[in-house]
Amino acid sequence: MKKYILYLILMSLSHIGFAQNLTPPQVSGYLSASTINVNFPFNIKGVPFTQIPKSVWYPTSVIIADFQMNYYLEGDDSKQINTIRKHVIPNSKTGAWEITGLSIEPLPHSTPNARVDHQRTTYMLSIYQIHTGQKSAMWYANIHLNQIQTNKIPAQKLGPIKVHPKDKVILNPQPIPPKEIKRKIRTKN
Repeated sequence: MKKYILYLILMSLSHIGFAQNLTPPQVSGYLSASTINVNFPFNIKGVPFTQIPKSVWYPTSVIIADFQMNYYLEGDDSKQINTIRKHVIPNSKTGAWEITGLSIEPLPHSTPNARVDHQRTTYMLSIYQIHTGQKSAMWYANIHLNQIQTNKIPAQKLGPIKVHPKDKVILNPQPIPPKEIKRKIRTKN
């Protein structure tokens, strides 16, 4: 009976978490839950795990990045979601990692000539560490896509604006017949 109780205590302690939790990845220059302005495709460079105090990582760990796009099509109120996943193995000595070529597009849709409503489109990037089925906490960021403005505003001219007078508007204009037609009309009467 004592062996059985000791076995239960040891099993519960191992499940409670005496094993250390994996350290969540950190991205160089950005805190979790921040907004990042990018152009597609873009790269994410991680802080090496050896530079994070008291970090827990393994040379066989995998860094996974989930890039999600939430969007709506014009004239349709149903939300569409597309997700891509990339993974990388950190450097075995320093724990350095980098994910390159992150880009995402809407899924092909059955509606012909339907466009994405860019005003309601959002992007989110989530990065976490995984090792033997154990996941770390997640680092995430909202991604803001830099749009190049194609419609340029014409240069404004300084100084007063000259307004040209318009011809007087005649309301309900009546056709004026030529003089010869007037004479013929009078002679017939």
